[in-house]
Amino acid sequence: MIDDLAITSRGGTGRLLDLVLDSDDAAAGVDDFLAALAALSAQHFSRPERPVSCGIVLSQRKKFTVNAGSRGAAASSTLSIPLVLDDGDTAVLNVFSTQADAFSDGDATLAGAFAAQASRALLVGLRLARLTESRDDLAAAMQSRTAIDMAIGAIMAQNRCSRAAAFKILRNTSNNRNVKIRDVAASVISSIAGDEDFSPHFDE
Repeated sequence: MIDDLAITSRGGTGRLLDLVLDSDDAAAGVDDFLAALAALSAQHFSRPERPVSCGIVLSQRKKFTVNAGSRGAAASSTLSIPLVLDDGDTAVLNVFSTQADAFSDGDATLAGAFAAQASRALLVGLRLARLTESRDDLAAAMQSRTAIDMAIGAIMAQNRCSRAAAFKILRNTSNNRNVKIRDVAASVISSIAGDEDFSPHFDE
């Protein structure tokens, strides 16, 4: 996702946000994005005399905490910078060095400037990921709705009943069998189609 990001060797913060916005798969994987961002952060902060590793800890509301990149197991110095995200989400960029007292005040200032850019990039990435999840949830709901509507139509035709009566038949069958109503609808459609593998398709 951000493999070809150009970052200058010293004070530059790169084009993190632009790259996320230009990427066709910016919401494809938050975990992958975090790992790549951690790797690029390490590249940004490393010096010939002071190599570093970086890790990012992300906590999202109602989701498991994600640890990407290094966890600094052998670190003697750590620089931790919070990333500013939406309410309910928190993230920290950790820069690790095996050297003692490795980071100066100037490094902290540089880290803060870089983190501001990284925050914006991650914020956009998370929002895109949520939009993708919402779209997928909606598509799944419409797929289920399509199956139920088809089953209702079939029951109405077979029983010459109203839509409400057909839906009641589906609901009662669902309750009696203790299965989801969409699964009952799918079995009705498969029975009529004469194909156990038949699946209605909702075209987005």
